[in-house]
Formats: sequence, structure tokens, C-alpha cells
Amino acid sequence: RVRSSRETLHKMQPKSFALVGAGLTLALLACAALLTISSQQESELESTQVLADGLKITDVRAGSGAEAQDGETVKVHYTGKLADGKVFDSGDISFALGQGQVIKGWDQGLKGMRVGGVRKLVIPPSLAYGSTGTPGGPIPPDATLFFDVKLIKA
Repeated sequence: RVRSSRETLHKMQPKSFALVGAGLTLALLACAALLTISSQQESELESTQVLADGLKITDVRAGSGAEAQDGETVKVHYTGKLADGKVFDSGDISFALGQGQVIKGWDQGLKGMRVGGVRKLVIPPSLAYGSTGTPGGPIPPDATLFFDVKLIKA
């Protein structure tokens, strides 16, 4: 006898739907576990601190090399942006950390960073170029500066 599709569906329904339901439940649990692991890794990678003077430091990726300390010559690859996202400078620079050779936000924001690490620095005007900006240059008065920096050498 040939069964109608309704008879076949009726006989298969309890077993099939139970298997499909179990499969969906397992898939949803696996997705939830992956999302939890992913957000834990993200929070471990990106830790942010805001100092009393307004400097915001976000560790995007921790380095594993030597630690940058005051008085040492460091080499950094950087990109500097204004609040509107416009890049005003980018490149590599070497300088003695903590010696006033660069803006205060860099001297403070790079201290303790390890070679290979990547940070985002949000530097308030008081730790950058203040109310004068860079006359005739790309940085306007009272500009907050945004830097992506990678420590190459310490």
C-alpha cells in the first residue's frame, strides 16, 4: 500500500521533531559557549584605563618583549588622528621615554608597554599641544588626539 504524505509525516513526526529539537538545542548551546569565550578573550585583550589627567590608554594587544621604561630609547610605529578621524601624522619614531622629547601623553601612555604590544591613546589637549595647537600645522587649538601605537623597540 502506498502511504500518503500525511500518513508518513504523522508516523515520523514524534521521532523526527525530537531529533531536530535536540539538534537545535545543541547548536544553540554551542553558539552561546562560543560567544562567551569570544567576549572573554576580547575583554582580556582590550583593557582600558583612564588616568586622573584624562589620558585614556587601551591595550589592544599585549606585547611579550622588553618593557618600556623612563630613560630608555623606544621605537614606536604610530598613526595620529584628530577627533574627526582625519590622519595628521603616521610613521616610526625613536625617542628617550619620559624625557620630554615628545608630548606628555606619549611619555605617560607608553610607559610599561611591552615590545610587540599595541595601544590606543586618547590624549587630551593638556597632555598634547594645548590651546595653541601647532600654529600653521595640522593640529588645531584644544585638540584631543587619537593615536594607534605599536612598540617596536624598548
